[in-house]
Amino acid sequence: MFFSDTRLICRGMIFVVVIGLLFRVFLGFMLEYNNDVTAWTQTLANIEAGAGLYNMAGYYYPPVWGYILGVFSEFIGFFGVDSWADIFPELLFVEDFDDATLSTPAFNIALMILLTVSDFLAACGVYWIVDHLTGDMVKAKIGFTLFFIGLHVMFVCGCFGQFDSFSALMAVICVCLLLRGNDFMAGMMFALAVLLKLFPAMFFFIFIAYILVKGGERWKHRCGMAIAGGLIMAAVIMLPSILNGTVMDSMTFLTARAEGSGAGPADLLKYSSLIIYPIILILEILVARWFVRRHGEDIDSSFVWFVFLSAVVIFLYPSTPQYVILLTPFVIISAMVHDSRLVKPYFLLMAGSTLFMFPSLPMELGTVTFYNGLMDYDTWRSLYDIFYTGPFGLHNIIALVAAVTQYLAILWMGYLALESKGIDLRRKLQKVIRLPSGQEQS
Repeated sequence: MFFSDTRLICRGMIFVVVIGLLFRVFLGFMLEYNNDVTAWTQTLANIEAGAGLYNMAGYYYPPVWGYILGVFSEFIGFFGVDSWADIFPELLFVEDFDDATLSTPAFNIALMILLTVSDFLAACGVYWIVDHLTGDMVKAKIGFTLFFIGLHVMFVCGCFGQFDSFSALMAVICVCLLLRGNDFMAGMMFALAVLLKLFPAMFFFIFIAYILVKGGERWKHRCGMAIAGGLIMAAVIMLPSILNGTVMDSMTFLTARAEGSGAGPADLLKYSSLIIYPIILILEILVARWFVRRHGEDIDSSFVWFVFLSAVVIFLYPSTPQYVILLTPFVIISAMVHDSRLVKPYFLLMAGSTLFMFPSLPMELGTVTFYNGLMDYDTWRSLYDIFYTGPFGLHNIIALVAAVTQYLAILWMGYLALESKGIDLRRKLQKVIRLPSGQEQS
């Protein structure tokens, strides 16, 4: 087999790492989605101007990513990357280009390297958990591979410049620390994950449920250590915002989803979140309660399965592709440890999430056109017109197909997760739609 070598560092693993690195370098050089990446350059400009993260418009996330960007800017400055973005008047007609700004190729490559480190470490976390639970190095190597060269993971890093692999990394590290019994550090990492992006907060209930079950008579002590770690880390991270009076600004990522100003589609989605997210919260509590009642003899193995189920529940509310990176490591781990049938919906998720990024292809080719000169402006403009003109627009058609594909994959994962725990959804559905009792067949 490709990974049959019993050594950790073997030809198969070296090949996977090299392929993953080369593909990311290619994407980082060729493509970059303007809106998100130039937002990071604006954040760095604000920091350099002494305005911090929230005293000027441009940064709308909790503070952890901003701190990472601050350290990142010092690092790339040491290597001479001091030009982050330029303005191109030719792009003023495109609403998707904020102020007609494009990030520079040097900045794109540097950002790609930062995100690749995160991808690699998250893949290593997948490897460790699979190896820890199964003792099977081949499965662990396959798990590493599925994450590190997953197309949607590489596109989120190489094209969108999004930091969701950091969110996945911190959630995976938190699970690793819990499995090792280091509750204090797990609490600190959980706080980091939540204050990077808020989705990992939904894991709170299953994490506490695991400590309750695993802790036995020491569950109060273990819960106390985990909560103390989380509170201490949260206090350290939020202290600058507290002192500057910008706490509410640091929560914009959350509050923006609950605010609406009209009756348009975007506002309807925001209002729907007020209904759907409380339902998801209730389901997360039920998943944690289910784990406490039916964890079985192998508590650790059952725990990672219920973490996966919790991740599926998070994305019952349809999301864009970068967010489902948080789900990716846990479906891979569960496929390697519990149910290999999950590999198929994983590939479907990867296909849908990758396709989801193609509607923004004209914007992603901005670097190729305006910096590298590999595409002339007229060709780029024709491609833009193909995607964004017409009664429907090719970008809308692709986005719809991709969104449906991605969501079907998540539903498929949920179905397999429930079926593996003895819940036959097909039979329950048949009961719901069964004919009246007088017409039922024996």
